Amino acid sequence: MSDEMKILRLEDVAKEKAYYSLEAALKEPEKVYKLDLHFKKLNEIPAEVFTLPNLVELNLLNNNLTSIPEAILNLKNLKKLELSGNKFTEFPEVITKITGLQILIMSWNEIKTLPASIGNLENLEWLGLNHNQICCLPDSFASLKSLQELIINNNEITTLPENFGNLESLVKLRISGNHLSALPYSIGNMKTLQKLEAQENSIENLPDSIGQLTNIRKIRLYKNLLTTIPDTIGNLSELEKLILYENEIESLPDTIGNLAKLEELELSGNGLKELPKSLFNLNLDNLYVGKNDFTEEYAGSISSKIPGARIHWD
Repeated sequence: MSDEMKILRLEDVAKEKAYYSLEAALKEPEKVYKLDLHFKKLNEIPAEVFTLPNLVELNLLNNNLTSIPEAILNLKNLKKLELSGNKFTEFPEVITKITGLQILIMSWNEIKTLPASIGNLENLEWLGLNHNQICCLPDSFASLKSLQELIINNNEITTLPENFGNLESLVKLRISGNHLSALPYSIGNMKTLQKLEAQENSIENLPDSIGQLTNIRKIRLYKNLLTTIPDTIGNLSELEKLILYENEIESLPDTIGNLAKLEELELSGNGLKELPKSLFNLNLDNLYVGKNDFTEEYAGSISSKIPGARIHWD
């Protein structure tokens, strides 16, 4: 097997030496699998980088880059590209031609839109685009069939494509700090989803299809505009944490009592007048219920109704 083909997977380079200077890397280019040039005040990527035939990981964090040259396509083994903290205002379309890419991180830039061609990254497993200025996602985004973790919080997103649920390999979705008013019905297709973070949006209601997320363990939806929770929430048999504080919820469905694995339920800062009786059958560790509309008498009775849980009133 040739040197060029010996290491092609990210897991193979985990223990390989990382080079922190281009000068050192160029002394033994065939042995360079990981190159880290973060904080080098680079305005462009040095052309010599593209002569490293076995490069798998390239870290260009916190430089002054605004574009990526076509020469990056010479890096046939590139699997991980870190471009956070640069000065990109546009998503470099050449990146969508690196079809073997598995990890792409472009957080803390000023990117406003994503090209339709982003759907070409069929092997992408981890995508970080948080803290940009992205306003929407193209329909082709749902073509990222290998995507397991999507971090796109703190952008300017107002709506998600209807086909968003086609990301059927997704395990973690972090989309907090945007301007969403709803989640698409297709989210129910994400059968492998284990963590949903959609807090600090403007979400007014949840689709019934959320009950199809039967592998989900953690849901964070605090600081939204929710007034109700769908009955189908009771289908989430693996759910361990449900964080709903600072919404406008006035009642909870009786089906919440079906959440046998629920450990933590945060309901503070809503408009609840009472809790469903079924909730008192759960083996909760922590229940947060402060700043609701309970009568003093009802509030005083909660501890006795669920004696195994620690009740938080702050």
